[in-house]
Amino acid sequence: MERHSWRASAPGKRIALLACMLAWHAAVAAADILPAKLTGTWGTAESLYEGKAGQSQMHLDADGYGVVVGSTPPPQRIDGKDDGGPEVRAIIGFPLRATLDGTTLTARMVALDPKDAEEARRTLTTCRYDEASPTLTCVGPGRKSVVMKRYSETVPAEVARTLEQVRSAAK
Repeated sequence: MERHSWRASAPGKRIALLACMLAWHAAVAAADILPAKLTGTWGTAESLYEGKAGQSQMHLDADGYGVVVGSTPPPQRIDGKDDGGPEVRAIIGFPLRATLDGTTLTARMVALDPKDAEEARRTLTTCRYDEASPTLTCVGPGRKSVVMKRYSETVPAEVARTLEQVRSAAK
């Protein structure tokens, strides 16, 4: 009966362990397609309700999934009076999948319904990252350029829940 010692089989086990570690690292690295400097919350203001103008926000996770959201300016009374009531705004957004090529972030709408696939393919937002500022200057479907600064390194909890649903639906 032949006996195997740890020393005799150690190089083979070490190679197998190294191969598993490299494969795991490659799988983890493949999941993160955006660098940490781009993840989180970017916006034209800290809140979609701030100021008298419409606002934009982009929330990005490391795997490239995100959400872009915009608000309208608050409505103005015809008589010009301020009644002290809440400023109601229309808010709209859509899920996206972003990639990075150099300093250019390209975000495409994610179609959650197959009938929206054509519109999703046409709905493209392109952003230029400026590390010195740091800011994202983005041009979206409306073709108006907006400059967003980073407000958080992470996405809010409600956005994270939404992104989990988007990932599930996109598979």
